[in-house]
Amino acid sequence: MPRIPRGQTQGGIYHIINRGNMRMQVFDDEDDYEFFLKLLKTGLERENIELHAYCLMPNHFHLLLVPQGENSLSQFMQWVMTSHVRYYHKKNKTSGHIWQGRFKSFIVEKDSYYLTLMRYIEANALRADLSKTAQDWQYGSLSERVFRNRKILNKPYGELDNWVEYVNTPQTQKEIDKIRNSINRQAPLGNENWVIKMAKKHGLLSTLKARGRPKNKKKL
Repeated sequence: MPRIPRGQTQGGIYHIINRGNMRMQVFDDEDDYEFFLKLLKTGLERENIELHAYCLMPNHFHLLLVPQGENSLSQFMQWVMTSHVRYYHKKNKTSGHIWQGRFKSFIVEKDSYYLTLMRYIEANALRADLSKTAQDWQYGSLSERVFRNRKILNKPYGELDNWVEYVNTPQTQKEIDKIRNSINRQAPLGNENWVIKMAKKHGLLSTLKARGRPKNKKKL
């Protein structure tokens, strides 16, 4: 499968995701989660990147990032991933691939899908039945918003009125499908016209095409 071009824009909003190799569990205990969160904090400061939401799950993670410098997103993720792999192998006395591959990144439209995606990320552990409420999952950004248990988040765009209740309310299947389609296709996330515009700008038109072989036309 060919690599999807990485379109990166200074000040753009990006959904970042990576999974354990073969969907293996990557975070085994509290130390693993906390080490990764410390890496994020250090890396964000190094590369001048804003973090608007996050959720670390046993075998994958989601981040909502806004890079403030040119190429800072790639540099940030490369440093975080490399540092984490070193930590993992040293701790577990292992070798080989830990992550599925290079991280996936998807540019997000601010006006239409920023809050929808933030809500999706912060409810991730709740949907997976890892916690009774979204804020109870201490390795997610909603926990930080509610309990102030760490300080790595930046101020979100706009006011989050009744946000905790909103995150704990199930999203529509249409919203979830839209986000998962973006992940599966590695495509921009937003309204149709904006998605097409961004795909053209960043060389991502291939992510919008229907997958699979075209159906043979019947001969008349």
